[in-house]
Amino acid sequence: MIDTSNSIFWKEIFEQPEAVANCLAANREVCKQIAAEVKERYIKTVVLVGRGSSDHANLVGRYLFETKCGMVTSISAPSVVTAYKSAPDYSNVLMIAVSQSGGAQDIYEVMKACDEQGGICVSVTNVEGSLMTQAGKYKINNHCGPENSVTAGKSYMTQVMVLTMIAAYISEDTELLQTLDIAPEIISESLAVLESQVRDVVRFYRETEHMMVIGRGLMDALANETELKIQETSYLDARCYGSADYRHGPIATAQRFVPYLFFLADEKTDYCAEALLHRLKEESNIWCTVVTNKEKYLSLGDTSVLLPVKYDGIQAVFSGAVFSQMFACLCSLSRGYDPDHPKGVSKKTVTV
Repeated sequence: MIDTSNSIFWKEIFEQPEAVANCLAANREVCKQIAAEVKERYIKTVVLVGRGSSDHANLVGRYLFETKCGMVTSISAPSVVTAYKSAPDYSNVLMIAVSQSGGAQDIYEVMKACDEQGGICVSVTNVEGSLMTQAGKYKINNHCGPENSVTAGKSYMTQVMVLTMIAAYISEDTELLQTLDIAPEIISESLAVLESQVRDVVRFYRETEHMMVIGRGLMDALANETELKIQETSYLDARCYGSADYRHGPIATAQRFVPYLFFLADEKTDYCAEALLHRLKEESNIWCTVVTNKEKYLSLGDTSVLLPVKYDGIQAVFSGAVFSQMFACLCSLSRGYDPDHPKGVSKKTVTV
């Protein structure tokens, strides 16, 4: 039995239902205001800015803004502004800048450029009065409480919640609006059903040094965050690929003894990851864990984890994130590491 009693990260994983509920209660009105201005100005372009886990939350947001709102969405490269001294046209965009600490200098510089040009700029941080709150018309606080583990759990989950909120009020999409109402419930249910499953699966990864993480669409966005969590907590060479991109070259590296983690919890994109899994089994005899909300896929994995079955797509991102965090924390502890203090990583990482 892996002892989690001294892990701050593990404790904060279980604080997420309350954190998300608080985030929703505090930010619904400002998200509605943002949506109203976007519609009033007929803005059709979104620019998302972030680093690390925050940028992985942005990847989820990109799929929501493009699929639900019909808005062309860009993931910003801050170096375009800070290093190349260029000036993209932000005059008629919705810019959402995301950072747990709010201390990212390069993101702040991009925000200032948006402000100067007259675009709608939004900061999403968990620190009142931080640098990023000094720019932008709208200032959103995660309201997830202090996050003491360097490995981000609550901040990532509430960032995804904020992006889902804004997309929901712009699009007025039924699925997204329902997700706002049930997100804390999704996380609570996931915490209840996943712990024993993750504890059972993680033992197979204790001795490995390499692994692949595969998804597509929203599941690819989740896979990116899973990759990072595993890397920074377990010092394991985890690599993430979209199941479509993996076919375009990386598939040549497939090996029998490098385990794979497949996310199959989005009915719109499952077909692609499933087909890749079958191909890798046939051609390379890979070993894999399948994380899914559909019982029909459980037999595809050498091991498998069943997410709550009624949550798919964006709702499965929330349940899948619980899996990812639990997996990373337990894997780290099983390998003798401290998931709360990854070497070389700090809570406030400043790049320019």
